[in-house]
Amino acid sequence: MKKLTLAVACSSLLLSPLAFSETDTEVPVGLSGTSYITGNVQLHDRNDFNGSDVTSTLEAGHTFTTGTTILVEFDGIQLGDTTNESKGQFASPTYTTLGVEQSFSINENLWIAAGYHHLLHNGETVQYRPLVKIGYNFDNGISISNRTRMQIQANDNINDAGDDLTNDQLRFDNNIAYQFQDMPVNVKYNNVYYVNDGVDNDNSMEHELRATWTRNGVQPYVEYRNQASSAKTDPGHNNNVLVVGASYAF
Repeated sequence: MKKLTLAVACSSLLLSPLAFSETDTEVPVGLSGTSYITGNVQLHDRNDFNGSDVTSTLEAGHTFTTGTTILVEFDGIQLGDTTNESKGQFASPTYTTLGVEQSFSINENLWIAAGYHHLLHNGETVQYRPLVKIGYNFDNGISISNRTRMQIQANDNINDAGDDLTNDQLRFDNNIAYQFQDMPVNVKYNNVYYVNDGVDNDNSMEHELRATWTRNGVQPYVEYRNQASSAKTDPGHNNNVLVVGASYAF
């Protein structure tokens, strides 16, 4: 399941590890520019969650001096075993997200943002994703934020029999992070909660814990994820993920 990755005061807030897009990737901390590229490799203990036991995500974006950010993300790049004959799963095209976000600085610590992500798969629209964010950066290195994103299924994402199996979702990302004052390390916990509208799905929760080396230049990170299934036919079905990635701003 998918899975939220930027100078004026507004754009510097967007570039914090909490303020940007909370996608699978992460925008680097302590940026020296307004463009970025970031990516990772994800090792899954269940390949039926993402179609492969090893996947990758790549993202790139640019923030203008107006606080407007544009981005593109390629997710679900299958690098490992793509066959799961018992579930009829085979290789699948990458998911592509096109996004735009606008950030506003309320004061030196408080910020808000709004935007839209457009999810594509195999050249077709899968979901429409409007979103809003709010965050607060404390002076002691602690930051908190929330992103609320609607994930509305496209009309063509209905099965061939004509049954309305669309599963609209409401995704909440609640983050808390700490930037160490005496070392270049940032740690972040993200709680992801899905409210599922489909009759075949329950609500579900995910946990993400990340540590980023906030050095100058390339910033590597490592993350652990626990992803829960929302399918009523398979309750308690979890996927554990080890994520290794890096970000670079220029």
